[in-house]
Amino acid sequence: MTPKEVILGAIALKPVERIPFALLLGGSWALNTHNLPFQAVFSRPVGEVAGIMVEAYHAAGSDMVWAAPGSGNLIVQAFGGELKFRRAGPPDVINPVIQDLKTLENMDIEQFKKDPLLHRIMEITHCILEKTQAHFAVGGSMWGPLTLAGLFYGTEPLMRDMRRNKQAVHTILDWTTRLYLTYIEDYIKNGIDLITMGEPTASGDMISREHFAEFLVPALKKIYRSLSGRGVKTCLHICGNVENRLDLIAETGVDVVSLDYKVSLKKAREVFKGRIAFAGNVDPVAVLQDGTAEAIRQTCNQCIADAGVDGFMLMPGCDISPSTPLEHIKTMMQVARSYPVQGEYHA
Repeated sequence: MTPKEVILGAIALKPVERIPFALLLGGSWALNTHNLPFQAVFSRPVGEVAGIMVEAYHAAGSDMVWAAPGSGNLIVQAFGGELKFRRAGPPDVINPVIQDLKTLENMDIEQFKKDPLLHRIMEITHCILEKTQAHFAVGGSMWGPLTLAGLFYGTEPLMRDMRRNKQAVHTILDWTTRLYLTYIEDYIKNGIDLITMGEPTASGDMISREHFAEFLVPALKKIYRSLSGRGVKTCLHICGNVENRLDLIAETGVDVVSLDYKVSLKKAREVFKGRIAFAGNVDPVAVLQDGTAEAIRQTCNQCIADAGVDGFMLMPGCDISPSTPLEHIKTMMQVARSYPVQGEYHA
């Protein structure tokens, strides 16, 4: 089986010949393998950047290559927001764009299509797809509607309005849901295999289960219904502990859920088994970046034992640090490659 077949087979809950292994994003890490800052994505030739990305993921043994991950905040700049670029890692949003709902009414949802930086992201995506020649799965990413709402409106005002002005939150989420679907349309046209939605604002560390169900679940269902049958698989990653909403996530229609290291894979297995695929959840800092080779092996083996091999992909529990040693990632990959799966499927 090719790496792409292994990834897509696991997502489809079919038996595969080995445990799939992939990084979760890792764009800044990939660029750092050549000592390049994130802004190099825009200053270097498209083919060079795509080659660096493909080379880095191949060196790590990842079954998936990510197309310019870490670029989600650029969409805020495309609507007039201010960004601060860092030496390592993606840029930060400095100021929100939406001051009130009247501001939102005057915003053209397709305005981002004029942005040269986002156009470059799609050029890199197209080039990566050509370089991988359908042998490796290729993934794209964008923030989900709740996190986009926080970036455009401000996370604190958004949280306050969840109690004081619920209609305003629903209005903003309707706009960011449409923005998400409009943005990823170019990914789909390029022929990408997987779209990952990052929703850190939906973490159990940020909002309650009740607010998750009230505000985000309807948006997720709308998005995943819209993408059903489009030939692209969907992935949802939420940072932090989401154990008390795993059942709600399973009902959204997403194909695979990426879990933070704070989530019990045994619990996820109970909820997801036979319903949707899931991935995770090695601690990207304490274990993958700073741990010994033996600690990485033990953690990875425990993750697989807890999750089972049915519809499971071994991944870090979140994006990795740019300084994560390649040898540490390769140790993680080797556990996935060597873990016995024959006769273990029970779907």
